[in-house]
Amino acid sequence: MSFPTSHTTTTSPPQDGVSEKKIFINTAHLKIYEGKLKIAHLIVAVIVFISVMASDYPRSSPANWISFVSMAAFWTSAVLLFLHCINAVVLLSVVPWGLLELGYTCIWTFFWFVSGCVAADYASQGAGDAFAVAAFFSFVGMIIFGFNAFIYYKKWREGALSANQPPRTTTTTTTTPPQPPNVDVPKY
Repeated sequence: MSFPTSHTTTTSPPQDGVSEKKIFINTAHLKIYEGKLKIAHLIVAVIVFISVMASDYPRSSPANWISFVSMAAFWTSAVLLFLHCINAVVLLSVVPWGLLELGYTCIWTFFWFVSGCVAADYASQGAGDAFAVAAFFSFVGMIIFGFNAFIYYKKWREGALSANQPPRTTTTTTTTPPQPPNVDVPKY
């Protein structure tokens, strides 16, 4: 048995494609599911908030709860989207961003469900069509946040949400077969 004649070790960047820890505009996040879902979070939250504020009872107790859920979802999703788009989540890798977003999306899935139920009940008591619109879009928000939570849950189960993932290292070993000694062969 002989030692290999060559040995190569290469280090690949993490799976998200980011090779350096620096701040830059990362528009690639807007093209993946998580980025698109955060944009959907923002849109639904604004629609629900506007519909409640445009109702006949914008300062009622149900309206306050629905406004809290929609604006908290809006601002939290906006901040998270901004942090992803400037690549700060890679720079601040001490924070377990994936687990944080998993918890956030799970909690807000429940909050959107409660908000939808409150808005539907208030609309059925004669509060107006604005609360029916808020109820519909609250349930849409629940579905969007639930799907986002499901994506993060799948990543967590696969082990892809750990905070400090070391770079993947692959080792390639190449062996060359031994060369026969140079022997002069007579020419005929």
